[in-house]
Amino acid sequence: MSNRISAKDVLLGGIGTLAVLVPWEIAARSGIVDPSIFPSPILAISSAAEKLSATEVLDHMGWSLFRVFSGFLLGALAGITIGIVAGWYRTAGYLLRPMIELLRPIPPLAWIPLAIIWFGLGEPSKFFLIFLGAFFPVVTATYQGVTNVDPILIRAAQTFGLKGIDLLVRIVIPGAAPDLATGIRIGWGLSFGVLVAAELIAADKGLGYMIMHARLLGYVDVIVVGIVLIGILNLLTDGMIAWLIKKGIGRWHEV
Repeated sequence: MSNRISAKDVLLGGIGTLAVLVPWEIAARSGIVDPSIFPSPILAISSAAEKLSATEVLDHMGWSLFRVFSGFLLGALAGITIGIVAGWYRTAGYLLRPMIELLRPIPPLAWIPLAIIWFGLGEPSKFFLIFLGAFFPVVTATYQGVTNVDPILIRAAQTFGLKGIDLLVRIVIPGAAPDLATGIRIGWGLSFGVLVAAELIAADKGLGYMIMHARLLGYVDVIVVGIVLIGILNLLTDGMIAWLIKKGIGRWHEV
């Protein structure tokens, strides 16, 4: 099934979004909910604009994107490499899978003390936490993709003389591409999910820092704006990643 987005799909998405935002706006403005505790989007944006300049917000967004991209890139590269090795070489799979499955359920937040001890309070500790958010879904999806490639395809390729690395690169990796693409997109989303926790570590820039600093000051409007900005950034960048994946592996599969 094709994943092309039509104008109708965009329209339905817009209607669904408005179905949430409009009642929220009405409830806050009519007093059904207390706007000082749960401000509507428009009220939150207008109030936050009085506390933060556009330059400050863009600076926070830039730092957050830099951290997410850096940690995700490291996590995705490691996940793809280890997933392919564990899936293709049975002995490596037996050696690596137990440790991966042992560590996978541990939330990145639990790693904060060790991240500080190992990497200090600078950027590497933040990269490490985001790395964890990306690594486990990517390595799991890659492993599943490699091990679930249709054996008929592999045997057919072997009859034409393909073996070893050639067989892996030309048949197995393209066959695992849909799973790999899914893992990349899940890993990217989870990297944003870890962002706030990562920016708890002695950060003075970033959307996570902006949210936590606003909590200390009691600026609920800034908190709402920060949360919405993280969601918007994730939505836009995920769309770009989906487009890049389609351009890169669309010649093999519909994704």
